[in-house]
Amino acid sequence: MTCTEKWSSCNGFFLLVLALLAIALNLTPMVADYVEDGRLFYSPISCYEWWLPGLIGGGLLVLPAVSMTLAARKKGSCNNRAGMLCSSLWCVLSIIGSAYCVLISIYAISKGPLICEKGKNTLDFCDYTLGNLSTLQTLKFDLAWFLNGSCIYSPSVDDNVTGFAREWLPDFDLNFKIDEDIQKIIHITVFVGLAIVGLLEILVALSQMVAGLFGLICGTSKPKKDKSSDKGSVNHGYNYC
Repeated sequence: MTCTEKWSSCNGFFLLVLALLAIALNLTPMVADYVEDGRLFYSPISCYEWWLPGLIGGGLLVLPAVSMTLAARKKGSCNNRAGMLCSSLWCVLSIIGSAYCVLISIYAISKGPLICEKGKNTLDFCDYTLGNLSTLQTLKFDLAWFLNGSCIYSPSVDDNVTGFAREWLPDFDLNFKIDEDIQKIIHITVFVGLAIVGLLEILVALSQMVAGLFGLICGTSKPKKDKSSDKGSVNHGYNYC
């Protein structure tokens, strides 16, 4: 096995681990939402897990490069120059997906969980347009939402609450208690984790692009037939660069 193939094996393994980790992180707040009240979309931790930065960006868009990179290593079906080149080309898609994961995660961290951003806890207040990302250059990372004890305006409630006070009540069942601290921890853990995973995926994908180009130029260690043999036996020497 040449150094290029060993390099590709490591890159493929790390990309696979990172992609699975991104998917798991993205699913965490969704699962928490479902476990909390048995329904999806009703009390999400934030809007941004539904932009699917880890599931699609850091996950599904990375998997083609993972499969091609692992197939281009020794004894793989694509262990040739063309396979090495294809592994590099698929990494372009991985970089695009990982960059999307990083951008959405940074934006989510700056905005905070849904309960702190809007004072409401339904997906009706989510904005799914990517135009919001144009504000990334003016972001100020004010994590006061994480440090404050509460970020929901909640006036005293009794059986006679009506009129103006009722309009300020959070948009969820008052008999259901939402633990804000847990939601804040899940929010910042998930999106900081996704941002880190996305950055690592970009670095590994760039590494595989370099490895694939070296594999294209130098060739691989795939066994070749011994032309000097009348029986066409296989020569156990390898075709190194």
